[in-house]
Amino acid sequence: MNENYYRKINLAGLTIDAHIDSSFGNIRNFLDKFANNDLEKNEKQKYKIFFSKGNRKIELSNEQDSLSIMGDDIDDLYNPFNLIGITQAIFRFTAMHLAQRGIFLLHGSTAILDDKIICFGDDGGSTAKTLGSLEIALDSKRYIADEFCFFDSQSKRIFGYRFIPIHIRPVVRNHLETYHGFSIPKSNYKETMAGEFIEQDKLFTTVSGKLKGLTYIHFSEKGNEIQKLSVQEAIKAFNFCITSHVAKLLHPNLDRMQFSSMTDTDAPKVIDEKLVNEILTKITNGREIVPQSLEQIPSYRLTVSLPCQITDLLRKETF
Repeated sequence: MNENYYRKINLAGLTIDAHIDSSFGNIRNFLDKFANNDLEKNEKQKYKIFFSKGNRKIELSNEQDSLSIMGDDIDDLYNPFNLIGITQAIFRFTAMHLAQRGIFLLHGSTAILDDKIICFGDDGGSTAKTLGSLEIALDSKRYIADEFCFFDSQSKRIFGYRFIPIHIRPVVRNHLETYHGFSIPKSNYKETMAGEFIEQDKLFTTVSGKLKGLTYIHFSEKGNEIQKLSVQEAIKAFNFCITSHVAKLLHPNLDRMQFSSMTDTDAPKVIDEKLVNEILTKITNGREIVPQSLEQIPSYRLTVSLPCQITDLLRKETF
């Protein structure tokens, strides 16, 4: 591997040594957005990520302290399979090592409604995370992050990175156009079968702050309701929400958007409860972090027949 370039980056508080093939100028520029200038350049870190040419793949070391991202054409970051694939890999790698500090990568999309930060999460059966966040962001014009939200369980702060684009699948675009008269502006990213990717700043103001509520959307023709989850239900849903990303790093076949083959599918991928519990124990080292993390943050199950019902339902609750 040609390690002509080196960066020390910081993701959500984890410092990582990044080694980049000399021909990958776009990846260097992308990683500079995570630059860590507080440490000496020659101070070696435990965690490492390598970007190199070769057969297209993502590979975790046996010790799980280093990650290799390979491909001859991965420097084309206007190709969303490259940008999102790389982002998924480095964020998921980071999540594996931050959980013991009580910092979790939520598999969810987060925005603001009436000055309250609400995350639409993945409980294993929920859907419309991005759509839910867009529904309330169209009202507030403020957004946190799509798909990759870091949550600090001590401060209750949730944040993302504004330069990671929002992934808008065709069904979401059609809904926004049909029911809200909202057209997605032209983007610099290539449109694929997976839909469109749009720079977050073209749509909303990016903010961060304390998380006020976790919601999990389910669709049903029977009507619409919002139900506050019991403590055990909330813990079970949150366990899935914080392990889903890591599960897909450890088991790439569980990911809908495949980096290696550059394919995408709408077909659901099932992550069973046994795997969730195994990963949770692994990344927290068996510590009881999750119940503490949910103190003072209510969790809700939203059942709707139409996405437009989401905002009104949330306004009925006191977060």
